[in-house]
Amino acid sequence: MQVQVIIGSCNAGTSLLQQILHQMKADGIDAPTIQAGAYSNDSLLEILEVRIEGGQRQILVNGCTREQILAVLTWQTNLEDSPQFEELQIHLIRRD
Repeated sequence: MQVQVIIGSCNAGTSLLQQILHQMKADGIDAPTIQAGAYSNDSLLEILEVRIEGGQRQILVNGCTREQILAVLTWQTNLEDSPQFEELQIHLIRRD
């Protein structure tokens, strides 16, 4: 499992979310965006597990708080050795 935390802004008026979505589409990857603001820390972990069980291998989460990012990183540490999570990529975009 790879977790990428994205902080900051892009050039040319493009949001980080738009830039990442554009790159994923160019790579042929369809990854619906999870809006982190709709979830508590625990609920975010639950929706990630639902998406993974549904077969998603690329997951994009927009608007994460620092606490949500820490919760996902802790969750990742606890699941590192599980084969179910191999080749999984989670992109967390931090809320400004």
